[in-house]
Amino acid sequence: MRPEPLVMLMFLVACGGQDEPSAPSANPRVRPKSGVVWGRDLAQGLGLAASELCHELETVDCLTEAHLVTLGGVEPTELGIDEPLSNAAISAPIAADRVASAACGARFDLDKQGPAVIFGPVLDSDNRGSRKDVAEGLVRRLLARDPSDAERDAITDLYEVLEPISKNLTRDWSVGACVMVATSTESMFY
Repeated sequence: MRPEPLVMLMFLVACGGQDEPSAPSANPRVRPKSGVVWGRDLAQGLGLAASELCHELETVDCLTEAHLVTLGGVEPTELGIDEPLSNAAISAPIAADRVASAACGARFDLDKQGPAVIFGPVLDSDNRGSRKDVAEGLVRRLLARDPSDAERDAITDLYEVLEPISKNLTRDWSVGACVMVATSTESMFY
């Protein structure tokens, strides 16, 4: 049985397009970035101010207020939480998706108004080549490295997954591709 395209896509992005695991690390401990650190990296990669990333109810900053503790931060003054949670909160993936979706959507909307920083190639002409260019740019900006061919193809292939269900395919693919890279293990962990 062949895996669903989206599952395979997420696997390829998460493992760097490798079918075989890499050599084991000498220090195999992976540490999550706090929401504030991840948000700073996300803002820098997307060319946004940290305050522009996400707001719940249009007023509450996602990273410094709404999802602060959920994404690994502390709040000693009002909540009395002066140490990060020992385990990730069950809602942490939802909070990360929320922040990434809002930030990537904001970047797309700004690019559409011009001048385009990331999504210009698909805004000019939405085709496989321009999607590959955007995928490459996203990995370079958010992960600070070049993507593998498998990663670039996996991100680009999201278009075919969304095509039958999307009403605004260029925007949905652009934001979805951005969220995939922004919420990858490599982006969210040290």
